[in-house]
Amino acid sequence: MRVSSKKSLISVIQLIILILSSFLIWQVLHRPVKIDSDVYPYLSTITPDLVKQCVRDNSRTPTIPFEDLIAIRSTIPEIEAQELIAQLHTDVSFANLNWGKLSLDKLKAIKRHREILAKYSYYRPYKYTFPIEGTTWYEDSFGADREGGIRRHEGTDLFGKEGTRIVSVCSGKIEQLGWNRLGGERVGVRGDDGNYYYYAHLQYISPDLVKGARIAAGDFIGGMGHTGDALTTPDHLHFGIELPNEQWINPYPFLKVWQLWTDTKNPS
Repeated sequence: MRVSSKKSLISVIQLIILILSSFLIWQVLHRPVKIDSDVYPYLSTITPDLVKQCVRDNSRTPTIPFEDLIAIRSTIPEIEAQELIAQLHTDVSFANLNWGKLSLDKLKAIKRHREILAKYSYYRPYKYTFPIEGTTWYEDSFGADREGGIRRHEGTDLFGKEGTRIVSVCSGKIEQLGWNRLGGERVGVRGDDGNYYYYAHLQYISPDLVKGARIAAGDFIGGMGHTGDALTTPDHLHFGIELPNEQWINPYPFLKVWQLWTDTKNPS
């Protein structure tokens, strides 16, 4: 009896250890990704006009990394930026720039912004694609009340004609496909950058899409509609971006720049 009881106790202890180990492993695997608090507040300040200016700089001297141009122009006044940009045009590398009398705080800010831009490549020319092929109009409605204040709007609504073609903004893997109550016909793509890109209220979904399959930037997703909780609203695409740490961010600043790439490719 004593031997049997001892064996039972050992089995219980082993089971407890196994459960605790599994729980700890689950916590490690599902721990939200840490994203520095200064990343998206900075990225959201970058405007299409600033990007256009950097495009012109880069077309003049294509060897200048785009991140160098944006980091400098987005951080300091134009008169100070021009002195540094002029050096870049003479093939002086970022590491060898003569910063002159630039304050230490400004220098640190430029270097930090360059580090962010190198890691988060949303503004790298043509890496991301505007999700609408055709005429659209949209404004910044992120955070607006929905369902009488029960929830907040966690995306940008892009309006257009029913059936307007919608494409993937980036390459990645299809994670969600089909109907739900709020989004209606919707597609969710886990981008190669780790973000989750959400396309909702579609009129229909491309029959070529398969859950778990790869998708490339510019691939057809479906037609614009008003399905789900958008039955009483004009046809539109609800577009959302969820970070790997499960935080939804405002897509509007990024869409404005991605639209610039489309306009550049297809000038009127």
